[in-house]
Amino acid sequence: MTIRYRFAARRPVDLAIRIVHRADDRVVRGFVDRGAAPGRTHRLRWGGLTSAGRAAPDGHYGVLAGRRGHRLRRIGGFVLHGHVFPVRGPHGTRGAIGEFGAPRSGGRTHEGFDVTAACGTRLIAARGGRVLRTAFDPVLYGWFVLIDGRKERRNYFYAHLRRRPAVHRGERVRTRQPIGEVGRTGNARTTPCHLHFELRRGGVPFDPEPALRRWDRYS
Repeated sequence: MTIRYRFAARRPVDLAIRIVHRADDRVVRGFVDRGAAPGRTHRLRWGGLTSAGRAAPDGHYGVLAGRRGHRLRRIGGFVLHGHVFPVRGPHGTRGAIGEFGAPRSGGRTHEGFDVTAACGTRLIAARGGRVLRTAFDPVLYGWFVLIDGRKERRNYFYAHLRRRPAVHRGERVRTRQPIGEVGRTGNARTTPCHLHFELRRGGVPFDPEPALRRWDRYS
């Protein structure tokens, strides 16, 4: 994210710049541009991290700026999209059977959300990070990828890939980087081709459907 700004003054000044999450008016990151020259365009690069070094939440942000030690005023805003929808082609859902918590054989429950698409449809990383594991599970998940989200406290799990993933354990991946293709490996052999997608926090899966639907609206 590049923030551009310019200002008028008689001499160089120290500018304070604040990035504010508009949902709760919380300052997520602050900067000081020391000795900024008036009358020229300045550029500030922001990598989407908070002052604590964590990933800033998706949403609407305002940019406040002004002379350091003085009142700041809003100079602009933007929408941060730190995630993307992972299935890059026409897609749907499996209905109730593919929802989080749906019953499974042996007393299990479904721990993810199923997104249907044609076999071979490209899959990309919903969020960049480090690949924790790739493997083939013949009983349940078939070919799968587990990625630790960059500067987040959650993991991203992609299963039933068509073939061996395009990434490797320990590799750092970028948001939108190709990681594989939709398939039906593992116990999905008799089902429509689909991505089984999970979000995990502390190793515990939680319902990913709201996040998937939100990402699908803009990506």
